Parts: sequence; structure tokens; C-alpha cells
Amino acid sequence: MEASAQDRTGLLHVVEQAAKIRMIWEEVATTHCCRPSEDVEAAYTAAASRWNVSLDERTLTLSSMWIGGSAYWE
Repeated sequence: MEASAQDRTGLLHVVEQAAKIRMIWEEVATTHCCRPSEDVEAAYTAAASRWNVSLDERTLTLSSMWIGGSAYWE
């Protein structure tokens, strides 16, 4: 079964979004490690805005706690 052009376009969009989310994570993790989670959350929100990515509140909160709590580097 061959994938349609629309299926391929959808898959490319998902891959692009995943790459952007990874870049946001790396940017914030390297610049805001071990800082208060409020600072990390603000940086995460700013980075997501620059990369034109919409993040849900749960992802934002958990990622901020993970990066801010230094768990990322352990």
C-alpha cells in the first residue's frame, strides 16, 4: 500500500514539530538548568513562541520542573 501525498505531508509536519520541540528543550536545558521552575517556564514559553510551537500546560510544567530541578543532568 502506497502512502498518499497528503499522508506524507502530514508525517513531515509531525517530524518538523518534533524537531522544533527538541530544539526548544535543548535551548532551555542548556541555558536554564537548575534555575527556579518559574524562570525555566518563562524561558520555555519564550522559546516555544520563537519556534512557533504550541505547547500544552502539562508539557510546559513538567518540562520546567525537570530542567529546573537539575534532573536533566543526572
